[in-house]
Amino acid sequence: MRPLAALAAVGAIVGAASVARADRREASVHVHALGGLLSLGDAASTDAGSGAFGGLAARASYATANSYQYDAQLTLGYGRASFDRGDFMLGGSTAVEAPFTVAAQAARLDGGVTLRLGVQWIPTVRVAVGVQGVRHASPVVTFGGLEYSGEAETGQAASLALNLVGSATLGLDYRVNRRLIVGAAAAATASVPGVGEPWREAGVTVHAAYYWYPRW
Repeated sequence: MRPLAALAAVGAIVGAASVARADRREASVHVHALGGLLSLGDAASTDAGSGAFGGLAARASYATANSYQYDAQLTLGYGRASFDRGDFMLGGSTAVEAPFTVAAQAARLDGGVTLRLGVQWIPTVRVAVGVQGVRHASPVVTFGGLEYSGEAETGQAASLALNLVGSATLGLDYRVNRRLIVGAAAAATASVPGVGEPWREAGVTVHAAYYWYPRW
């Protein structure tokens, strides 16, 4: 029985190695849903505002080794941040300091590397850098029990900002079969100080990915 057990063990090791090697030269496309918390800067305030953020992302990747893959990701998101105070010229004539909210739409393109530390259950670590465009809507200001919105009422128009960003993601994937992987991850993104308004984001993502083996 011992020789048979040893042979079975060797077969299992060889089989596992062959499965692991199948990760090499994989290409994939991923679809993500994401949500979390946002910390946002705005020209009307010296303090950051906070709120919720959500969005969708698409990622394309290619692996040149069993343990890592290169990827590029496009993220589209929407958030709304509340600020304790900001300086405004209501109606173009009344200077006030008042709380306000700002809606923001973001489009982010980044590229990175993802470490893949398993075969069926796959812990993942991703780091990426990229650029992000953010549209800040005109604020909604609360003063004297009333709300003021739009450039004519608040003195502040909608604006566009460009950020350089870095992100890190820690996740766990499950290989359903040779083609399909699903998973979830915790992610954090932050803008480079001094480039655009400050942006910090932390949340979770869930995703599904389709894998194949191109003959390049």
